[in-house]
Amino acid sequence: MDIPGHGEVSGEWDLRGDEHRYLGGADLSGRRVLELGAASGFLTSYMERQGADVVAYDLSERHSWDVVPFAGTDLGSYDAVRRDHLRKINNGFWLNHRAQGLSAKLVHGTVYTVPAEIGQVDVATFASILLHLRDPFLALQTSCRLVKDTVIVTDVYPASEYHLVGDFVDAPDPADGVPTPLPPEAHGQAKATFLPQHWDHAYGDTWWHMSPELIRRYVGVLGFERTEITYHHAFAGGRRTLLYTVVGHRTR
Repeated sequence: MDIPGHGEVSGEWDLRGDEHRYLGGADLSGRRVLELGAASGFLTSYMERQGADVVAYDLSERHSWDVVPFAGTDLGSYDAVRRDHLRKINNGFWLNHRAQGLSAKLVHGTVYTVPAEIGQVDVATFASILLHLRDPFLALQTSCRLVKDTVIVTDVYPASEYHLVGDFVDAPDPADGVPTPLPPEAHGQAKATFLPQHWDHAYGDTWWHMSPELIRRYVGVLGFERTEITYHHAFAGGRRTLLYTVVGHRTR
């Protein structure tokens, strides 16, 4: 991200220039947005520039990360390292907030205890956080009870099914500007793959790879039955990564 007075700050993700697609092309102007997992506030800044009134929500160093409790692991030490990381993320949010002159509010808490005191919002965004949660459906349920209109979920497309959509995502835009619909199989089955591996303790803070169709089912159960799914790339750790975004509209 680029912070006025500080220049470019490197990080794991680089979404610059593709924020609109990352958020499913949703119109955020004049809308109150609950941003789950704001981190250092990159998307907070973007959404506010689009005219949104943003309430950012994230953990603080007083909270524990949703880590995988591998047997035999010193979870206390791991938790301490994560809390220190959260402190730095929170500091980064306020550094960016001040430098950008933002008006967004920040509320601390877990995704399972989003307080009703935040009030109703028009939109909720989940930017690549559900894969890091023990219970992604509960996180959606807890937040979506506050959402009047739209939920936006962006996540990593399951690597094993990458070939289904890669060619479509990289194809040039059609002349009429209307995106080419992807075949139903591109959305995958409604399934989640459990990632943690006990034999080498891999994926200590990443629980799931979830298909777009699963997210569509999740939000549909919660009353957002009309959905669109789009696909796009972003750089994560310097690698071009395929993502999907599900935009759900409340119908009941």
